[in-house]
Amino acid sequence: DSPWCNVKGMPMLLHHLCSILGMTVGTITGNYGTEMIATIFGSEITNPLLQFRWFLRENGNNETILGEIVDHAFMFLFGFFRIGIGSYLLLRYFQQDTDFWGRLGGVVIYCISWMFWINIIIFAAKKYKKIKSHEKNNSKNNNDSMIEDDLVKEGEKSSYCNSEKLYYNKSQRQLNGSSNKHQLHLQRFITYKYSSH
Repeated sequence: DSPWCNVKGMPMLLHHLCSILGMTVGTITGNYGTEMIATIFGSEITNPLLQFRWFLRENGNNETILGEIVDHAFMFLFGFFRIGIGSYLLLRYFQQDTDFWGRLGGVVIYCISWMFWINIIIFAAKKYKKIKSHEKNNSKNNNDSMIEDDLVKEGEKSSYCNSEKLYYNKSQRQLNGSSNKHQLHLQRFITYKYSSH
């Protein structure tokens, strides 16, 4: 991943620096209170889910159903508040009689939100691709296993048939041998009887 599109990299650093700078300016000047409250609300509403996801990952539970719910909820809330409502609020803010610094701060925070959003989309695409690849491999392994089982069954069946055939041939040879012995004994008896008279 590129550094600018990494949650632990530049976007996160810019997010915190801009928040600190904005709150400092607002406190010193006594202005931008409404803008800061709206920004903090939109920025931090997804934070509990982000932290919850971190705890799940640290405990090895991020691949569970709960992990999937948290991921989807985080993506929905982030897209809804920071991209959806954020776009609307920024547009409305520019339509009002606001100053340059307020607009600059709004644009910077909005751009940072888009950097996060791009990172989230890339993550979701990679995760979906990984899941599909995993399912495809499992399906292939299952098919290979079924084919192998069929081959084993066919081999066992063939072996059984061959065994049956060998047993039948052996039995036939034994019967033929037995029959030949009886015929030989009968012939000897007849020869002996008639030759003696």
